[in-house]
Amino acid sequence: MICKFSTVRKRDMDLLFLEAMGSDKAFMRLFVDESRYAGKDFFVKSIELSRTDTDLGESDITATLSIDGHTCAFLIEDKIDAPAMPNQHGRYKKRADKAIKQGEFESYEIFILCPEKYYQINPEATKYEHFLSYEKCRSFFQQSDSAINQIRAQQISQAIEHAKKPPEVQKNEQALAFHREYKNYQKQHYPKLNLRTKDDSNGWWEHYATRLENSYIDHKKQEGYVDLTFSNAAPKMALVQSLAEWLRKHGIPKVFATEVNKSAALRIEVPQLLIKTEGVFAHTDPADLNECFNAIQALNDFADILADVKSLTEKQKKTQN
Repeated sequence: MICKFSTVRKRDMDLLFLEAMGSDKAFMRLFVDESRYAGKDFFVKSIELSRTDTDLGESDITATLSIDGHTCAFLIEDKIDAPAMPNQHGRYKKRADKAIKQGEFESYEIFILCPEKYYQINPEATKYEHFLSYEKCRSFFQQSDSAINQIRAQQISQAIEHAKKPPEVQKNEQALAFHREYKNYQKQHYPKLNLRTKDDSNGWWEHYATRLENSYIDHKKQEGYVDLTFSNAAPKMALVQSLAEWLRKHGIPKVFATEVNKSAALRIEVPQLLIKTEGVFAHTDPADLNECFNAIQALNDFADILADVKSLTEKQKKTQN
C-alpha cells in the first residue's frame, strides 16, 4: 500500500515516534542501545509530548523508563529542518537537572532525532549526547511486514525528502583555514587518530571519536587543553581521579580529572593554538603542535586499552554463563 502525505510536519513526526515507542519495545530499544544502558532490559513507564517548563522551554518527547531498578528519562529533540534555538541543548540539560532535584526521575539521556543531512550540516546538533537518525528509524520499520510500520516508513521517507537545508552557521574563514591545515597535519603525522570535526565547521574545538563506548576526545585549541570525556560519568569522579593518578605514575605526568557538566574527563593542558587573523599554521610553533597531538594520542591509546579491557571482560562473562 502506498501512502502519500501532502505535508509532514514536526508534530506529525512527534506523534509517530511517541506511538512507536509506546507500542513497540523493539523500536524503543533503538534509543536504549544508543545510550549508556545499551543491552539492558527495560520497560516504558510513560511517554509525554511537549513537556514544558515555564522558564526553560519544552522537550519534544520525554520517555520515562525503568532500567536496572531505577527511573531514567530519555529527553528527545525532534528536528526535520527547523534551525536550532539559542542554547537549545543547554536548556534540555537544565530541565533534566531540575526534574531530578524534584524527584521525577533519577537519571537522564538526551537525544537529537533528525535526518542524517540535518545532523551533518548543523553544528548545534552535534552538541547532543546521543543521535538517532530518521534513516535508522525508517530502516527499522521497513523490516516489518505490518501495515502500520510500512505507513510509518513512508511517512519518515517523505519527511526526509521534504526536509529543507537548515540555515548554515556564520563561517569564519580564518578558523576554517586553520582547521583544514590542522586536519592535514593530523593525517600526515597522526593518521590513526579518528578526527571527526566536519570540514565545513569553524572547528573551534577538534572532536575525535574513540573505540571506547560513550567516550570521545576534544582538543580545545584556544583554551589549551585536551579532554578524554566519559559521557554522564560525573557520579563516578572518584574512579576517574584514580585513573588520572594511575596515568601520572605511568608516563602521562600532566593528566588530571575534571568534571564537565554531567560528564567526567581526563584532561591534559597543552599549548594554546590561537587562530590569528592570518589563520595559518606557518605561525604555529611545531613543538606546540606536537605537544598537543602527543596528548591526544596518549589519551586515545588509553581509551583503546579501556575498550580492550571492557571487551575481554564481556567475553569472559559470556563464557562463564
